[in-house]
Amino acid sequence: MKVTKTKDLGGGHLIEVGASTWDEKQMSIRNRYSTVNGGFSPRSPSEIPLDDISELMVVAADEDLICAEELARIMCAVSASLKRKLA
Repeated sequence: MKVTKTKDLGGGHLIEVGASTWDEKQMSIRNRYSTVNGGFSPRSPSEIPLDDISELMVVAADEDLICAEELARIMCAVSASLKRKLA
């Protein structure tokens, strides 16, 4: 992955965005945790195509898998993004 943006969540936890490892024209996002070898999510494959994120979110919302507090946080972020894109 060719990282173009990083968000530090603290405690060695980063979210990285950039060109995917399988196609430099496709964007992806990944969890990264600091380890002695660099580090990635200990729970799953760390790199996800951005196109898959919306499908994952829709299914999670359809199945009521996300708590109300997290849904509100996501909705605020999505609303702000939409405002920026429509400006």
